[in-house]
Amino acid sequence: MRKTVGFLWTPKCQEAFDELKRYLSSPPVLSKPKVGETLYLYLGVSPAAISSVLIREEDGIQHAIFYVSKTLREAELRYSPVEKTVLAIVWTVKKLGHYFQAHPVQVLTHQPLGALMRSPTSSSRMVKWAIFLSQYNIDIRPRPAIKGQALVNFVMECTARAATDGEPSAASDDWWTLYTDGSSATKACGGGVVLITPEGFRAYYAVRFSFKVSNNEAEYEAFLCGLRLAANMRARQIHIKCDSKLVVGQISEEYEAKEGRMKQYKEAAKELLKVFEAHSLTQIPRAQNSEANILSKLSADSPEHISKIAKIEELSLSSIHASPVMNIQQCQEDWISDITTFISTGQLPENEARAKLAKLRAPSYTIEDGRLYKRSYNGTLLRCLHPDEAEVAMEEVHSGTCSAHQGPFSMSRRLILQGYFWPTMAKDCADLARRCTACQHFQKAPGRPAVNYAPISTSVPFSRWGIDLVGPLPRGTSNNRYIIVAVDYFTKWVE
Repeated sequence: MRKTVGFLWTPKCQEAFDELKRYLSSPPVLSKPKVGETLYLYLGVSPAAISSVLIREEDGIQHAIFYVSKTLREAELRYSPVEKTVLAIVWTVKKLGHYFQAHPVQVLTHQPLGALMRSPTSSSRMVKWAIFLSQYNIDIRPRPAIKGQALVNFVMECTARAATDGEPSAASDDWWTLYTDGSSATKACGGGVVLITPEGFRAYYAVRFSFKVSNNEAEYEAFLCGLRLAANMRARQIHIKCDSKLVVGQISEEYEAKEGRMKQYKEAAKELLKVFEAHSLTQIPRAQNSEANILSKLSADSPEHISKIAKIEELSLSSIHASPVMNIQQCQEDWISDITTFISTGQLPENEARAKLAKLRAPSYTIEDGRLYKRSYNGTLLRCLHPDEAEVAMEEVHSGTCSAHQGPFSMSRRLILQGYFWPTMAKDCADLARRCTACQHFQKAPGRPAVNYAPISTSVPFSRWGIDLVGPLPRGTSNNRYIIVAVDYFTKWVE
């Protein structure tokens, strides 16, 4: 048998240990700037923290003056990357104001902050920050090399890590929760899905199966329906809770799927899970999944007050046999395509009137992520809608959920507040309200006549009479069925 070698402390070990102690006991000394010297500010931005390093340069070597870092809280976590970058500058100026008052400072960043802070369409927050920073000699320039950027990134990473260790970060607040349950019975065969948003809102979804399934297949169908619903709701991180031990075990590879259909369901579930950035799968007791269990047992003869809580749909084919079909419709050329083409390529339509109109409208529009938006009077962007999309939006606002069949002005105003726009919005809303059956049926009858009154003047009694014929009436004496009524216009005398 080989003898075990004991612990050896060699001279190299002692040398490394002494060097480590020497490094830990002598922290880097911050540099002191000279009078009137130009300083440089490097910025670091992450989803949960911001940081900056103020640096002076001497003989081509950069020396750190001060470090600043901040953990983002609440609304600051939802700022855009550009807003977080400007916030880092503002926070640094507030912390190190004496340096900015005595020295010109160059901010080195890859963000186009100068143009955005001078833009008249910037948000009120950006305008306020721009006014605050205008009192200092700050010059925003593109970052030529990393140098001090590596240091500021390290500070930002440590700040973000500390924030993550202490409390949930921004990413942890974006987790959705999904409960699923399937039921296979003679009376009701379906699935139930409960989707909870990060804000706590609940969406109830019930699916009726038009095909025969076993209990395990029903559990898988409900699981897949829940994943599709979460994907359509743009969820990126999701906690999945299911009371089926078999489904959870097979997807997490604890159990082996032996049957052919179970293998197909497992592969379909794993394929859908790839849509999400992160997910967790937990098997829970049936008592904790009561809402999804009730939804899975909703049938056609369920009470109305129960069936109204959920959106009920019917699944005609199983998820492992149905192939997704996309209904592709080619959009006809309209005002949106004219303006989009002109902004993107500078080309105008051949029609002279359309070309003139597109050129006139283009300065008020911009393209974001391939979509056309109109700049509103307050700087917000309104999404431009095609005619078919505008029809759907008007129907939803006028007669959809929580609607009140408003008039044209209220409809167009609500659509603008919701962030939509098209040029003929007022006219289209008026046409929709005019042809709405419910509005015409329940509207108040007008009290005024259809035409203006015609004045009839008379100054002498019995000089002008009005005669009216009443009838036919039941036959009376002498077989009379009509009555002739005469009224004097001056005295109102009736004959």
